[in-house]
Amino acid sequence: MRKKRGYKRETPAELVRDYKLFAIACEGSKTEPEYFGIFEYFSPKIKVDIIESKVSDAEMLATHNNRSAPKWVLDRAMKYIERVGLIDEDELWFVMDIDKWSPEQIREIAEYCAKYINWHIVLSNPCFEVWLYFHKKSDISKSKSVNSQDFKTEITSFFSGGYNPYKIIHLLPDAIANAKANDSDPDHYAPKHKETKVYLLGEAIMNTIGKNDFEDFVKNKLPNLRKLKIRVPETKPTKSPKRK
Repeated sequence: MRKKRGYKRETPAELVRDYKLFAIACEGSKTEPEYFGIFEYFSPKIKVDIIESKVSDAEMLATHNNRSAPKWVLDRAMKYIERVGLIDEDELWFVMDIDKWSPEQIREIAEYCAKYINWHIVLSNPCFEVWLYFHKKSDISKSKSVNSQDFKTEITSFFSGGYNPYKIIHLLPDAIANAKANDSDPDHYAPKHKETKVYLLGEAIMNTIGKNDFEDFVKNKLPNLRKLKIRVPETKPTKSPKRK
């Protein structure tokens, strides 16, 4: 199928800009928006919008009553596009988990994305934590995790004090390489169990900003962001034993 351009070829003068916009639909969960929100700091060459922060659930509920339907996802994206005004160079990405949708629902969204050259869907099986796993490990076959809760628990165990996206984002190039190497069917949109397609979004980001901008982010921006975003648990003073 030949993809159509997602937006008008002629860019209005008020939309001409010197950065590329990545609009990412994460469907309201906490982990993905926090993770992808960091991309905004990578480089002035890109801007990152999390669609759920631009078009709220309350706004969608005014006209929809089923959050788990493809129409909810697609209509939210269209509302966002109408509000923000994307141009041909911008990209729209749907980041979704296999375990939250039926095969028919996923296929419907994938087929809709296939119509447009700048729309993409990237799935993780069973969940986004598979993508996070590849930041730290290259061989997921060694993982004993099976379902989403297993992977959430395992990811938390990788870090002292628990998972935080600011602890892991510098490993984005490793995650891309590891996830790509473990993709057993690169030409199909649906990943097999313990596989993810999120590396495609990672590659798109890295190809846009370049290696130098990412290294500058890791060296000069990330340390300050970590200080602001990673809270160190307070240690309560130990009480002295009472004297008898």
